[in-house]
Amino acid sequence: MQIESGPSGERKVRTSLLFLMVAVFAVWFAYDGWIGYPQKNREEHLDQLPPEEREKANGVRIYASVTKETLPAARVALKKRTVAGQREALEKLYDGPPSYENEDVWYYFGPTFGVAIPLEKGKPAKLSAHRTKKSSTDIIGQKVLAVVLGILSLYLLRLLIRTFRTHLVLSEDGLTYQGDGPIGWDDMKRLDAARFSKKGWVDLIYQSQGDERRLRLDEYHLAKFDDVIDELCKRKGFENPLPVKSAS
Repeated sequence: MQIESGPSGERKVRTSLLFLMVAVFAVWFAYDGWIGYPQKNREEHLDQLPPEEREKANGVRIYASVTKETLPAARVALKKRTVAGQREALEKLYDGPPSYENEDVWYYFGPTFGVAIPLEKGKPAKLSAHRTKKSSTDIIGQKVLAVVLGILSLYLLRLLIRTFRTHLVLSEDGLTYQGDGPIGWDDMKRLDAARFSKKGWVDLIYQSQGDERRLRLDEYHLAKFDDVIDELCKRKGFENPLPVKSAS
């Protein structure tokens, strides 16, 4: 007599679907946080430019220093007496030349904030600023969700691998489960089926090195759960918790 059981089909399907769902959402949030949302903000910045200039502005630089917090300093920079002094002060503040410029405007673009400085007769005038639709909170939130779901997906991947490696053998030597055992027939003392009707599992109570131990057998985990329980009860005289099968 030998019964071998792998994982139940239901458990394989459910675990696989859960892993795929979490992994897909992790990739989705990661894409939005590191690529999608920044790209939308970049396009929003470029929408300020004349249509004929947008194509050549696709490679514009985005400055992390262009934020609402640095706006007062930018206004101070424009108070310099000369255009060269204003330009130098802005480049020092924002770590470089304008993200884009033409004869009419200097543009500085940040991850979620933009500054436009109109030129009147070649001289900077009063600046204007705008926020992008995707805020820094939105971007950080997507990244945090991506990291959390990424960690969860790694855990589920480990669970998935373990699920597909589920293996139980019931033979003349006893019961071996997930490589542990065998638990000899003489060491098997009883079945605790108190939670079977609600949870679908039974605990095999057995002796090991003088101690009483438990091995959980779950019908959701094992494809041949019924065959294993029937054989244990038949060989050991345990009360069988499974429903009585009607004669066909």
